[in-house]
Amino acid sequence: MEPILETERKIVDALSQVISPVAAERLLRRAVNVAGKEGQPLDPRSWVEVIEGPLQKELTGILPISGLIPSLKLLVRELSALSERPAAPRSPTLPTLDIPPDFDLVALSDPDSRRALVTELAKWEGVLAAVLESSYGRESRLGSYSESLSTILKMGHWLLERRGQYKVFYTVLGSAQLVIRPLKNGWIGLVTRSETNLGQLLYRLKRIESAD
Repeated sequence: MEPILETERKIVDALSQVISPVAAERLLRRAVNVAGKEGQPLDPRSWVEVIEGPLQKELTGILPISGLIPSLKLLVRELSALSERPAAPRSPTLPTLDIPPDFDLVALSDPDSRRALVTELAKWEGVLAAVLESSYGRESRLGSYSESLSTILKMGHWLLERRGQYKVFYTVLGSAQLVIRPLKNGWIGLVTRSETNLGQLLYRLKRIESAD
C-alpha cells in the first residue's frame, strides 16, 4: 500500500497546477473531512473515492470544470490500479480548464483596447483591482491598492512561468482572492472580494485572449 503522506503530497502537487499550494492543502483537508476520513488511514480505493467525490465537488465550486483535471485523472488511474478498481469514466458537460470556450480576442497592441479591457475588468462584480501587462505596456485600475500590487502580480506571473506553462493561478491574499491569467503576450491579474463567485470569474477570464 502506498504511504498516506505520499498520496497526499501527490494530490496537493496535482491541485497546485491550477491553484496555490496553500489553497490546495486546505481543499484536500476539507475534502477528507467531508468524506468522514479525517485521522483515518486511507487505502488507494478510499483515496479514489475522496478525489472523485468531495475533492472534485470542492474543486468545481471554485473552478469552471466538470471533469477531473488531467493530473488528478492520472493519479486516480494509478490508485485504481493499486486497488484493482478501474476509475469510472466521466463525460464533461461544461467547459473545462483544458478546452476553453470561444475567445474574446483583444488587440493588446492598441492602447485604447488595453484601456477598455482593464476598465471592463474593474467593473466586474467583486473585483477590487485589475492589472493587464503585455509586451506593449501595462494598464491598471488599482482602486485602494498601491502600485506595488502590480509588481507583486508581475513577480507571481514570472515565477509561475518559470515552473512551466500554467492556465490560471488562484490564491487567497488576506481577506481577498488573487487570480492571475496568462495571455499569449502577457497576463491579467485581478484582486477580488473573498465572497466573489470564483468559478464565474474564471470562466469569464478564460474567454479573453490576445489577438496579436
